[in-house]
Amino acid sequence: MLARARIIARELAISAATPQARADACLDLLDELGSDSRVEGFRRALHALPVDERHYWIGTLYTLMLPSKVRRSQATYFTPPAVADAVVDLAIEAGFNFAQDDVLDPAAGGAAFLSTIAGRMATAGLAAKDVAYRLNGIEIDAGLATLSRRLIADRLGAALPRDIIVVDDALKAKIPAAYGLVIANPPYGRMSIEEVRGRAWRRVAHSGHINKYALFAELCFRHAKPGGVVALVIPSSFRAGPLYDRMRSFIRSRGEVLTIGSIAGRDGVFLDVAQDISVLIVRKGKAHRADAKVRFPIVGVTCSATPIVEQALPPKSGDVWPLPAIDPQTVGGATLADYGVGAKAGYFVWNREQTRLVSKLGGRRGFPLIWAKNVRSGALCRPSGKKGIQTDFVTFAEDSAAVIRSAAAVMQRTTNDKQPRRLIAAMVDPAVVARWGGFVTENHTIVLTSENPEQLALAVALLNTSAVDQRYRRVSGTAAVSVTLLRKLDLPLPAVFREALRDADGDAEAAALAAYRVHAKMVEA
Repeated sequence: MLARARIIARELAISAATPQARADACLDLLDELGSDSRVEGFRRALHALPVDERHYWIGTLYTLMLPSKVRRSQATYFTPPAVADAVVDLAIEAGFNFAQDDVLDPAAGGAAFLSTIAGRMATAGLAAKDVAYRLNGIEIDAGLATLSRRLIADRLGAALPRDIIVVDDALKAKIPAAYGLVIANPPYGRMSIEEVRGRAWRRVAHSGHINKYALFAELCFRHAKPGGVVALVIPSSFRAGPLYDRMRSFIRSRGEVLTIGSIAGRDGVFLDVAQDISVLIVRKGKAHRADAKVRFPIVGVTCSATPIVEQALPPKSGDVWPLPAIDPQTVGGATLADYGVGAKAGYFVWNREQTRLVSKLGGRRGFPLIWAKNVRSGALCRPSGKKGIQTDFVTFAEDSAAVIRSAAAVMQRTTNDKQPRRLIAAMVDPAVVARWGGFVTENHTIVLTSENPEQLALAVALLNTSAVDQRYRRVSGTAAVSVTLLRKLDLPLPAVFREALRDADGDAEAAALAAYRVHAKMVEA
């Protein structure tokens, strides 16, 4: 369906260059009969789908028609129907009463939430007019607002007596009311200090790291009534990112955190988004109690038979929120420091200092550069040029602590949605230091060092296992690997993992699982 939507979008975008024209082209697909032969196959496919799926693909078609710069700036990525349904269910469990409460979506997009709620209200027997006066949305894109109003009307089977969705920037708009449910899948992306208004942003962000979704979270809490529910679909980076400590503290100060759900898998859930996504459900009111248990379900993609974990948040409000294992008691009990391994971010930012990046030293003082692409699990890491043809060197005017002269390993600092692992590490070939006296790495890497090469190799074997990769994903919600989180990552004790590795005849995957289980038995004993 996506491939067909992309083809249709390219054809329609040529003539539909304005927001209204894009909306008209998409709205034409709501009808079972049309005159544009280019879209007839797509139209028939749409009308074979359930209404929520049909609306999702019509909205998605609109986003695919947007110029890429506009799409990125507006972060226009719609909530899939399965996720929207699951989030609404969680909001109802938290106390949202769709027979009584008013609703606000300040980032209405393709009306995934408002349309879903409208359908629920209509099924419960509410008149279309009553539903229309209970739902409220804000959308920055005029064409998308027009499209979304029609989708809601189509869901209700009646014309709307008012503009449910107004065209505005929610972060700048005046919102006079308070709502029983404030629900959003807000845009995300960095903002400069010059782009924000007022001082409310200080509650959820640091001046050098202001993200749109943090500002939308603050807005949602501000406009939920006491006892109301805030339901957010946001990047998981807020759960563990060091610069989201204010946001975590703010959320806990504004209400009871009920659910922190994970949407399984980065790829394929949100169109063209390689991002781990969380669902946050909070009941606004008294501050979150330190002993209150929070539910950690898997949301919206598949129905899991696994019991939902319940676990208290950390005692300090700004500390990292966990993404717990199935059994929170199954821990390794060690960190990289117990392996005698240190970690630091790569040093060289090549596009800022291109004059120092050379293919031949020619008598100048310098060292070979290891790129992230040189790192492959299970193979020794050696410097190879950015284009894979020759070795690149970084020149130095004087001695520098950035030069690695000891036993070391290198990790990729960022991964993409096509890579099955978040953690990818490789030992650096000792011949590199022997030949050039040291090396440096680029800023998209993390360097692991140790005075004990054997312990370092043991740690690298462990980091490349699925068991450890999954544990890292539970504390990190971004494609970038955090040095801070890596240092704190729960690992099996070195002696336990080494013994398990011997018992498993060198199978690191099996050994890692066994080592975690051994520590769990030790704790129980």
